[in-house]
Amino acid sequence: MKKLLSIIAILAFATGLYAADEAKTVTLNGTGTCAKCSLGIAEKCTNALQVKNKKNDKVRTYLFAKNVEHGAYFCKGETAGLQVKGTVAKVDGKLFLTASSVEKKEG
Repeated sequence: MKKLLSIIAILAFATGLYAADEAKTVTLNGTGTCAKCSLGIAEKCTNALQVKNKKNDKVRTYLFAKNVEHGAYFCKGETAGLQVKGTVAKVDGKLFLTASSVEKKEG
């Protein structure tokens, strides 16, 4: 009986850990730019979103996964006022954003 309860407890704990790894959709507002040309943090042109914290004293940079074209919002300068929805993953200490939508906010 103790073994059965131990197995159930282990399975419940493992299931909880698996559920915590599922990606949540986030909405980020920031400035779109090129991680190579503007920021110098990538070897190839890569989309990046820079997001300021609420105090405006720190900037967090998110690199995009290869699912958004490197064009209007990210190439040749910066585009302020972008709203990006997607999921975030941390890989080798860098934040990668898999975007489901990218929009320029009005105003």
